Amino acid sequence: MCGCQHENELDKVVGTLEWDRIELTNEVSEPIVKLHVREGEKVNQGDVVLEFDKRRAQATLNSFIAIEEQLQARLDELVAGSRIEVMEQAKQAVVQAKSELHLAEIDLARIKALVKKNLTSQADLDNSWAIYKKAKAQLALEEAKLDALLAGTRKEQVEQARKALQSAQAQVAHQQINLEHLTLLAPAKGLVDSLPYKEGEEPKTGSVVAVMLVGNNPYARVYIPEPLRAQIKPGQSAKVFVDGVESPFSGRVRVVSNDPVFTPYYSLTEADRSRLAYLAKVDLVDDEANQLPAGLPLNVVFESSETAIFQSDVKH
Repeated sequence: MCGCQHENELDKVVGTLEWDRIELTNEVSEPIVKLHVREGEKVNQGDVVLEFDKRRAQATLNSFIAIEEQLQARLDELVAGSRIEVMEQAKQAVVQAKSELHLAEIDLARIKALVKKNLTSQADLDNSWAIYKKAKAQLALEEAKLDALLAGTRKEQVEQARKALQSAQAQVAHQQINLEHLTLLAPAKGLVDSLPYKEGEEPKTGSVVAVMLVGNNPYARVYIPEPLRAQIKPGQSAKVFVDGVESPFSGRVRVVSNDPVFTPYYSLTEADRSRLAYLAKVDLVDDEANQLPAGLPLNVVFESSETAIFQSDVKH
């Protein structure tokens, strides 16, 4: 009797019908301003699912754009060099400085002659020397300014301005992406399974705000007994018997887990190991299966190239 009971248990590979799920999460904590879909509604790839409040992100983007424009203007100024008016002003400053130096030289020579004749004091001579030296220094300063303008902007300054502009452009691009992500789009064609939040609510960062069921067809999520694990391989054909549906569906094994879902085999006796189970996914390839809801109980019969490996004991 024990042997018969064990045999019947192996005949039953059971599970549930599932769809591939995609969870949409929020990257920042902002209030939901609009839900564009309802639970159970079918959507196409790229359709808007929901929108978050964009005012804060838009203000940050505008600030980065202003900085970018300012740095672009600075770079253009450095590349273009000095304006003609600025250059002409510098030249006139040099001419004026030369004129003032010439007057200081004449005055100094006059004071020296008066000192020799004892017609003026030594203090007047010292003052005249100070005026002369100041005029000479001013001429040197104005000539240096003119030389700098004639030489143009240093390439190091231009390169620094260009790098600053590139950094600002990267910030703008990053913030534009953040702004776009406040509008959640359907990543694939599918069904909206769940919308946990309502309009006006503000989910925490990283919360699941929408769940989608995607794919053209569902799959059977089943558990393979340990004695059959070695015989089940990806790509293998199968028959899927869904509760409430008269005819079975054609299936194909997508994947079989390499690890058991229960206690590791090395801690079990040979008899206990037969109770292990391995998770497998079997795709339903018939088009009729795409109308089935998730969660339905089912049984699966795996087939070899010639005969079925085992038979289901469920009558349909």
